[in-house]
Amino acid sequence: MNTQTKSNKTLTPEYLEWHNKFTGLPIVLTDKISVRRNYELKKENIKIKTENAELKQNLDELKKELESKKNRKFQEKCILITQILNEEPVVEYRPSFMEGLELDAFFQSNRIALEVQGAQHRLHHTSWYKDVKKL
Repeated sequence: MNTQTKSNKTLTPEYLEWHNKFTGLPIVLTDKISVRRNYELKKENIKIKTENAELKQNLDELKKELESKKNRKFQEKCILITQILNEEPVVEYRPSFMEGLELDAFFQSNRIALEVQGAQHRLHHTSWYKDVKKL
């Protein structure tokens, strides 16, 4: 028996064993087996795609939940800082030099700004600092 394919790749023993089972079978029977196997593979593929879609949906929900937990954690820290500084912050402060970008909180008398790394930072291009020449 030839164990080499035309591309000179060695055939696995499992394949050769499987092939030997079907060499003597009538074409009608091997066609039925192929159709049945093809149907099973399509069914399994649909199942995997469905599971994948569900997992993606669950992942998106978990990301949203994590973002809200981060925001809640930031809010708690901001409240604590407000109590320590004994000053109400300006929320969503937009200084002119930031060209429309906003700070999450700004304490005017102490000149302290708070910024959280949230979803808003994924929307802006931040490579400007790479263009600054080193001194």
